[in-house]
Amino acid sequence: MNEQNNESQPTPNQTQPPQNNQNKPALAGMCRVCGGECRIQATMCDKCETALRGWIHDYPSWIQALREFLDSTAHYGGHQPGRVNLQSAPTPIRLSVVDHLQEIEDAVTALWCRLYAPPAMPWATSIAVPSIVDMLKACWSCQRLNRLPDIGLIWHDWERLARKTLAIIDVPPSRHGIGRCLNPLCGVELSAEVGAVSVDCPVCGSAYRVVDVRLGFLRECIESGRAFTAGECAELLRECGFQCNANTIRSWRKRGRLQPAGENDKGRPLYRLSDVHRQVLRRDSI
Repeated sequence: MNEQNNESQPTPNQTQPPQNNQNKPALAGMCRVCGGECRIQATMCDKCETALRGWIHDYPSWIQALREFLDSTAHYGGHQPGRVNLQSAPTPIRLSVVDHLQEIEDAVTALWCRLYAPPAMPWATSIAVPSIVDMLKACWSCQRLNRLPDIGLIWHDWERLARKTLAIIDVPPSRHGIGRCLNPLCGVELSAEVGAVSVDCPVCGSAYRVVDVRLGFLRECIESGRAFTAGECAELLRECGFQCNANTIRSWRKRGRLQPAGENDKGRPLYRLSDVHRQVLRRDSI
């Protein structure tokens, strides 16, 4: 029995099997996000790092756009004539945007603390937490961003945030603003698919015909004296069932039947919709 035990144990002169380098991490050289190759000291590849730094770099402008969408009168395609800007936003405001802004601020603060490790008691060292824009700039320029061991979780959290943000502020090409909800207790700006017949209000749940919403907006613009370009006036009137085009409006101006009410930022003349509508209703206007 002793001889068998002695034979099973290697002697000092026997060659030992090669040992792996315990100092080398198991995931060294592999991106924690996509699994591709990366530098030995980095935890994500150049492609994933570029995407993450791009989101962080663009978020200051995205946050500004989100704050504009807090106003419930804001809608897709804010440059269109269907946009309505009130002096004070009607209630309710977009609470989902408020929650998303808070979610972004929490994510930015967490990443900034992860990278710079501020003291637990900032009042003791007079170090105050910077603004969200300053934190974004600091995170974007930090060299340690691509060396965090948990960068995979951080990257996917920021990808989810970016998708949610862009879903709010992006302008879908197939939608356009048509006016405000006809419910006097709501008044939220509505958008509909191009060519849609009906639309549902996302706030109060009321259903309307698109033409009724456009007529309501037309009536509001006429009563308030709002002015638009010739093309915008013609588009709005056509959507409400009137026969009108931009060239006709310009010809009325040349013939002295219509006078501009001012100019926009690009120097284009603006016409009061009430004046254009009055000309359209005249039998001999065409």
